Amino acid sequence: MDITIKEMQKKHLPEIMKIEEKVFTNMWNEEMFIEEIENRYAYVMMSKNQIMAYICGWMIYDQFDITNIAVLPEFQRKGYGSCLINFLISKLLNEKCYKFFLEVRESNLAAISFYKNLGFKYLGTRNSYYISPVEDAMIFAADFQNITH
Repeated sequence: MDITIKEMQKKHLPEIMKIEEKVFTNMWNEEMFIEEIENRYAYVMMSKNQIMAYICGWMIYDQFDITNIAVLPEFQRKGYGSCLINFLISKLLNEKCYKFFLEVRESNLAAISFYKNLGFKYLGTRNSYYISPVEDAMIFAADFQNITH
């Protein structure tokens, strides 16, 4: 399969919104993605002309907050999410950004396991962070400062 990772663009939004519907109970709206695109850390993973996955976030100094990541259900558990996160980490290490943070629903055991396998560690909890249904968020972090790249 021929896979490419590109910067997210506004033209990708209709397809991204369909993925949001399939993956999340609390969907982002288009304006949220436009902010991410303008922030310049938003990427799509594509096979031919289909978006398989996306990731976005914010960099502040040497820290990066992964704000959204999704993989189409038919492509989950095949290594594409890891590939996308590793792409982002590698890119940001070159920009001297070493610390990564994210939140995940406490009931999302698959995602928690996924992040732990990538080297993320549990930091704490944000009470009632998610809505529909209300649920706590587990905060995870990884520090790649000592990784050679």
